[in-house]
Amino acid sequence: MSSPVQSAPPGAPDPPPTARARLADARRELYRQAIVEAAETEFAARGYDDTHVQTIAKQAGVSLATFYGAFGGKWEVFRAVQQDRLAALMQQVGTFVLAARDPFERLRAGLEGYLRFHIEHPSFLQMQLRERVPWGTTDELRTPEQTRAWETGLQMLTATFREAMSTGLMVDDDPELCARMATAMSQVRLVRWMDRAGTDDADADDADADSVVRAAMLQFVRTFARPERVAELTARLRGQL
Repeated sequence: MSSPVQSAPPGAPDPPPTARARLADARRELYRQAIVEAAETEFAARGYDDTHVQTIAKQAGVSLATFYGAFGGKWEVFRAVQQDRLAALMQQVGTFVLAARDPFERLRAGLEGYLRFHIEHPSFLQMQLRERVPWGTTDELRTPEQTRAWETGLQMLTATFREAMSTGLMVDDDPELCARMATAMSQVRLVRWMDRAGTDDADADDADADSVVRAAMLQFVRTFARPERVAELTARLRGQL
């Protein structure tokens, strides 16, 4: 007589996945990543409305069946692109800010991280530009991921402006308004870089990421620093950038 099958006791940990299951998981993740990367490129080139699932699948090198095994449709993969990139953006900005030692350094580091990330990921930047929504508000952002990232970034920048004002570095003003204005200035700088990079219109401020960051931060100091601190903070920037 065969022995009865022994079931795991309640609360016992799940058995480790088999080699076959691990390979299947790894394959699914590779497919997902290929689809997300292809989708980002297509959304950047065509915009959301003119991008088709069939084109994304073709560019990713997968079948439609594989695409739909990973995502429910175009909306889901659009959200996945936003989620992945915005999580990476927040991590990069956070890493820059954590290394800063004072409010001005935190402002500089946060804006530098924001600028460098978008320059390093031009397809993602182009996606945002094709959305044609005002970057200074969340009213017309498509996804919850975009809204959360915007609100989190605004709160962090507002708090840092408030601290910089309290220590006499920045002019006294509404810290949230200053945060919104600083973000808008960075976004205008990115649009200019996108339009001019590699063209005859490019100048020294658009040459590369270092040049864009340097020009943006010098403008930031001229705009927001107390007049008596401008020369000091400009000298600090020139020694760092």
